[in-house]
Amino acid sequence: MAKGSKASKTKEQAVLTKKQIARSRKVKHQLRMIWIGVGAIATLVVGILAFGVYQEVVAKPASPIAVINGVPIRTDYYQRMARYTGNTSKQLVESLIEDELIRQYAAKNGIVVTADEVQTTIEEMFGYYRTPPTPTPTPITAQEAITDITPAPTLTPITEAQFQQGYTGFLKQVKELSGLSEAEFRQNVQTSLLRQKVQELVTTDVPTEEEQAHVRHILVQVASDADEQTVQEAEEKARNLVEQLRGGVDFAALAAQVSDDPGSKDQGGDVGWVARDSGMVAEFEEAAFTLPVGEISDPVKSYYGFHIIQVIERTVRELEPDVLAQRKQDAFDKRLSELRAQAQVEEYWSTDKVPPELLQQTE
Repeated sequence: MAKGSKASKTKEQAVLTKKQIARSRKVKHQLRMIWIGVGAIATLVVGILAFGVYQEVVAKPASPIAVINGVPIRTDYYQRMARYTGNTSKQLVESLIEDELIRQYAAKNGIVVTADEVQTTIEEMFGYYRTPPTPTPTPITAQEAITDITPAPTLTPITEAQFQQGYTGFLKQVKELSGLSEAEFRQNVQTSLLRQKVQELVTTDVPTEEEQAHVRHILVQVASDADEQTVQEAEEKARNLVEQLRGGVDFAALAAQVSDDPGSKDQGGDVGWVARDSGMVAEFEEAAFTLPVGEISDPVKSYYGFHIIQVIERTVRELEPDVLAQRKQDAFDKRLSELRAQAQVEEYWSTDKVPPELLQQTE
C-alpha cells in the first residue's frame, strides 16, 4: 500500500502542465541565447585584441614610409635606421628614398658592388688592411736639422683576429641599440659604395678646367644693419681709395694698410684664383669676370660692404680640388633631383612612425 502510494506521488510530480513546459522551453532558449551572446562577445574581444596585436606587431612594421617605383621602404627598417643614426627627421626619409633611387639606377646601368668590395670596405673601416698601405715619408727641408726630426706616430695595423673581435662586438652593440641586423648593415655599406660609383658615372663629363680670374681687392666693411649715413661714409672712403690707386698708389701696400678683409689683407689683398659659382658673392663674381685685366673697379657694393677690385690675370686653368669636388657634387645632386622627378614616389611618413623612445626629438 505504501509502495503504490509513493509511485503515484512521483508520477504526479513528473507531470508538467503545458504552461510549465512552455516556460521551461523559453528559459532554455534564453539561456542558450545568453551563452551565444557571451561567446560572440568573447570572440569579438579576442578578435579585437588579436587585430590590435596584428596591427602593432605585423601590419604597422610592414607598412611603408615610402614606395619608390613600386619598391616599399618598410616602417620597421626606417625605425631601426632612426635608432642607428639618431636621426628621426624627414631628412632620414629623404636619404632612404635617395638610397633606393641609387640602387634602381645602378641596376639599370649595370653598376654593381661585389661582396668582396663590401667586406674590404668594412675591414678598412675598422683599421684592418689585407695589404697594409705603404707609409708616405715626410719630406725634410734643407733648413731642418736631422737631429730635431721626431718621427710622426703611425697607426699600428690590426690583425684579422682583432678585426673579427671588434666587428663582432660592434654588430652586437648595433643590434642591441637599434635592432639593425648584420645583413642590413652590409646593405648600407653596399649602398654607400653604389653611391660612389653612380656619382663617378654621372660626373664623368664635369669639366676639370675653366676660365678663372686671379683677383685682389680692398674691402671697406659695412655692417648689414648700418644706417644710411654710415653707408655713405663707407662709400666715400672707398671712392677715395679708388682715386689713390688710379693715381699710382701701390695696391698691395694700400690693401695691407686699410683693407677690412682679414683673409687677404696680409697678402696685399690677393684672394688668388677664383672660379665662377665657387662661393663668391654675386657682385664680386660679376666684377671678377667682366672687369678688364689690370683696371681698378669703382666701389662694388655687396653684403659685406664696398670692394675695390683688380683682376691681375684671367685664363683657362685646372680647377682647384675643392672647387672640382663641389662641381661634381652639384652635378650629382642635379641628377638625383632628376631621378626623383622621373620616379613614382609615394610618401607615407608621419610622426607616429617614429620610434616612441625617439619621438621627443621630432617635437
